Amino acid sequence: GNMSWRDQSTYKPSSALVDEEKEFLKVAKKIRDVTKLQERQAQGESLQQLQLDKIAGKAKLIEELVDLASKLPSRTEVLDKNPDILELIPSSIMRALEKQRADDQRRRERKETREAEERKRPEFMCRHEKPIVKVVVSSDSRFLFTCSKDKYVLCWSLQNQLLDCLCTFAGHTGAVHSLDVTADLKLVSGGADGMLNLWPGDTRKVRNVVPPLTTFDHGGIIKVLRWCPFDGPNSRLLVSASDKLVNTPPKIAVWRLTDDNKFEQELCIEQLLAKAGKANDVQWAGGARTKLISAHDNGYVGVWLAEAPGELLKTLKLHAGPVTSLFITTDGSTLLTASHDFTAAVVDITTKEMTTLSTYRANRPLRAVTCSPDFQAGKAGSIIVAGGRAERDITTSKDLVADEFEGSILGAESGEWQASGKGHIGPVHYLLPLPEVGPNGCFATVSEDGCLRLHDFTNGTCLYSDTPMG
Repeated sequence: GNMSWRDQSTYKPSSALVDEEKEFLKVAKKIRDVTKLQERQAQGESLQQLQLDKIAGKAKLIEELVDLASKLPSRTEVLDKNPDILELIPSSIMRALEKQRADDQRRRERKETREAEERKRPEFMCRHEKPIVKVVVSSDSRFLFTCSKDKYVLCWSLQNQLLDCLCTFAGHTGAVHSLDVTADLKLVSGGADGMLNLWPGDTRKVRNVVPPLTTFDHGGIIKVLRWCPFDGPNSRLLVSASDKLVNTPPKIAVWRLTDDNKFEQELCIEQLLAKAGKANDVQWAGGARTKLISAHDNGYVGVWLAEAPGELLKTLKLHAGPVTSLFITTDGSTLLTASHDFTAAVVDITTKEMTTLSTYRANRPLRAVTCSPDFQAGKAGSIIVAGGRAERDITTSKDLVADEFEGSILGAESGEWQASGKGHIGPVHYLLPLPEVGPNGCFATVSEDGCLRLHDFTNGTCLYSDTPMG
């Protein structure tokens, strides 16, 4: 049947007295009756033999009461509620009882603290328990790292089709929205707790549950973290984008990781973000001078100089709705954007004009975009788009399109649908290209459904998954 919260809770109505409490109250009542008889006797009334016997037995009743008092549960209320009876118990015995109750109370508090700490202690996870927000890959394509609203970052081995979780990075106190890893396996993550955590990402050297190497109070809600690809394989430059939290405004910042693993701020863009609002995504772009490209809810993409003070070089109005995700092709020439307006745009970022080369239409709001390694806008290869509506945006499930939560592979030339990476039952939050994995290369999808799946670039077949395939 349907249990009410009362049945499951530890709430105890006062009627639920334990046997010792009931016995104590019975004896207390007998003692009160005897006391009344004594009062009548004192007023000169002559009592019957039965009543006199009761008075004679009073000392024995008090002994019984003392014995019961020592057996009462430490949290009992019956002593405090019967002060007239307590006065009859010798004070030395009362002191002993009070000490015993205080000891019990302390023991119980210690036990509760211990249990609470046990519950807080992170355990090794074999998969995520809540939505996965992002996925990144090690430079040798052997390991994936995912972050989730369950507060954990997990590392996966790509050895078997059923993905094997190797370790749990535990230390965040809120949802983890972003992460990135360098070629030399410096792993960073950030999220709702405003903490920027640095971890040892080399799984050969870590145990099942890994604590952070360093924790840095970044502030705000961290939404984006990306190591700079132009800082060598052992990059120490990191860009972060955060959303406002109470009095901390949204910002884009560049940090340098020092030799002793501290983050020093090199650049902070705050005032200029006031109009466009938080950045949903940020990418590093090359050229004569390193730039940052940011995506915003107003449909704009911003181009910034990646040196202090972070000058705004250009704004591009690419979409009629929030720009959710940015991807830059491996050769650094082309920017791909995804938007809630159901489209993905492709922009040439090699020239100052930053011309839009093509726009690809989908049938649902997009949250992520990537492309095949041979992609050329309007000419060759394919573009992959994914997203889907969140539950709160859907009035009835009839509003969902059949491929709402698929990774759709569109031909670059035609823009036509070619195949899909299927299997998710909630919005897809991120797409990661893995050209070195599988016979034709593949792409990873992570979703609100808490699952991680890898699909073939050409036909969408699921090659790897964190849940049994079938």
